[in-house]
Amino acid sequence: MVINPCAWGDEKLIVSVRGGYYSSAQTGKTKGGNMILAGDVGGTKTRLALYKTDAQGEWRQEALEQFRSADAPGLSAILKQFLKERKIEISAACFGIPGPVVDGMVKTPNLPWLLSERELSQELGIKKLKLVNDLVATTASVPSLTVEGLISVHPGNPRGNGGTCAVLAPGTGTGQGYLCQVGGRHIPFASEGGHTNFAPTTELEDELLVYLRAKIQGRVSVERILCGPGLVNIYEFLKHTGIAPEPEELARRFGSTDAAAVISAAGMADEYEICVKALDIFAHILGSYAGDLVLTYMATGGLYLGGGVPPKIAPKLLTGTLLSGYLNKGRLSDVVNSTPLYIIKDDHAALVGARSIASSLLEEH
Repeated sequence: MVINPCAWGDEKLIVSVRGGYYSSAQTGKTKGGNMILAGDVGGTKTRLALYKTDAQGEWRQEALEQFRSADAPGLSAILKQFLKERKIEISAACFGIPGPVVDGMVKTPNLPWLLSERELSQELGIKKLKLVNDLVATTASVPSLTVEGLISVHPGNPRGNGGTCAVLAPGTGTGQGYLCQVGGRHIPFASEGGHTNFAPTTELEDELLVYLRAKIQGRVSVERILCGPGLVNIYEFLKHTGIAPEPEELARRFGSTDAAAVISAAGMADEYEICVKALDIFAHILGSYAGDLVLTYMATGGLYLGGGVPPKIAPKLLTGTLLSGYLNKGRLSDVVNSTPLYIIKDDHAALVGARSIASSLLEEH
């Protein structure tokens, strides 16, 4: 079953929008025999998948491989390795890349790669090739997400079938994307909203802002809090201000182990007050900011929490702390209350979205 609050309609409509992003129809059907290459590129790993249309025009995954990004001099080397043993013709390709894509080019923030659509197209011999921000790829997957790929945090009461949707993805950083209606269909857009200013809503969050401003010696963005390293920032705030003590046995767990993983695991297990409190603060700020995005984009079709963090702490996000921040929007609380809130647990969402965008390239004239 497909969750489809952002219905794309039954007919295909390929729309070219500013920034060069495209989206295919919700049906995901096209003429048989085409082969698409989709990629989800990250600082740690790169996933590549091949999709082929069957006799009914439905897309089926033919292959899936994962590569260590840091082991390669560039994306081209990974793609050539993936395609080396496969004597196939690629009809279209799309790759979700971290970082803003400008004029078909992007410099990856966590890798020394400068990528160009034109150069990759020429090297690989794929005429229809698109680079998009990784959150654009994830956002493009929203109309195809199934019940099994989602966790419902708040059902809301959406009005009608459709509406703008938004994705908020805390992971290594804080990614965002949104879908806007164009002629009854939805087009994915990039956003760098994770770098906007952090706005506290409680006295404790006021103190957190003051602490981080002094620590960073500058402005404090949302990304300083809503990501893996941001959870560590919250923990350090609680520790250094004396709000919650750090037990010696907990301190010994830090070292070679990822600090955010230690904090989240201990907090989920209700092991230490400082970890529980850090997760509570994180969840409340995440909910508050998610509600802000609903109002910013009028994303009444649904707000989706993606990225690596939300699925890992889903039980904590379902306790009500996140929802209290999400729904507390004063005179416009009713707008947010009617908007569904989901956690994306399908970790192949970016690949599905990249496939969707690539399939739309086949319809270009």
